[in-house]
Amino acid sequence: MNQILKEYVLTFLHPFKTHEVLRNLRSQQRPLALATDIENTEEPEISGLNFVEVMSVSWVMAIVSGLYSIGMIYFGYITGSYMSESDSLSSLISQNISLEYQKILISWSILQVIIFPITLWFYAKVWTVVIRFFGNLFEFNGDLEKVTSQVVNHSIVTNLFLVIPIFGEMIRHFSSIIYLFAGLRNNMSFSILQSLIVVCSPLIIFVLFIVLGIIYFTSLFAML
Repeated sequence: MNQILKEYVLTFLHPFKTHEVLRNLRSQQRPLALATDIENTEEPEISGLNFVEVMSVSWVMAIVSGLYSIGMIYFGYITGSYMSESDSLSSLISQNISLEYQKILISWSILQVIIFPITLWFYAKVWTVVIRFFGNLFEFNGDLEKVTSQVVNHSIVTNLFLVIPIFGEMIRHFSSIIYLFAGLRNNMSFSILQSLIVVCSPLIIFVLFIVLGIIYFTSLFAML
């Protein structure tokens, strides 16, 4: 377990170096070690994290984030109750905020924690399909399935940002793109342009669907 946590944190701190180590291990160019910026420190071994390992650690982070959310909701309820009892402060809060509404928010926070492994599995499957497609398109030379798993699994370590209150979720979503880029660039040896195409492909597809939808409905209305 300690080794999993160590690799999880090292990948989080050194995403580009970690993927470089995994690539070199695959080509047996250098020992399996991650060089750190701290001198006279023993270099830890990197063997690659599988989905179950990164999901298990990330779930703990999601639980911490859920506790933050519940705590802030409860604090908001207590603050609102205090302000509603004050004649001078009651006008500053909305009368629509009730205990039932707070219960819904707390229930949603708990549900998010419960279904977190499912959402993480869906994330991994989507990016696995995308990276495999472009790996074949760009004629990747190597075990595409194994390397794709490494790129996707090691991008999941961004869930460590969930321990940051309020802004952790937003930072996690943004940084996951950077970690995917690190894997594509340093593990799969894609060019910068190829890596950008891969990480931007879901957005490109989304925009394409919107454009096609607009064209379709415009043509349909024109025929009426």
